[in-house]
Amino acid sequence: MHLMIARTSDETINSLLDEMRPLLIVAGVPKGQIRVRSGKLQIATLSKAFDWLHNLKMSPTFEDLIKVWKLRPESTWGRYKLYQIDGLKEQELLGVASKKVLKLWKTKRPLIFNKDRKRNEEKK
Repeated sequence: MHLMIARTSDETINSLLDEMRPLLIVAGVPKGQIRVRSGKLQIATLSKAFDWLHNLKMSPTFEDLIKVWKLRPESTWGRYKLYQIDGLKEQELLGVASKKVLKLWKTKRPLIFNKDRKRNEEKK
């Protein structure tokens, strides 16, 4: 029974991360942090991490990022980047909203959203 709950919790947190990933990348969160660290995790750890992530998603700060992102179609944002167009008002708004989300991401982020540490095999 506990294995099923853990798997469900893991899948739930991963689906929330998948949903948020595109805008977290826009905000400047390193891709290696937008994933759940591998290994066996306790249900309480997953639960706390899910609550933190859900609170981030529901925060006014993340909502502001969503609103600014929706000002233009994703293809337009891509063209701005491709053609190196800078200085537009919506880009400035996106930059401000992105910095605020990145600051929240760095605040008390659960460790399971960090890269896996590389083990040095030579020390063993």
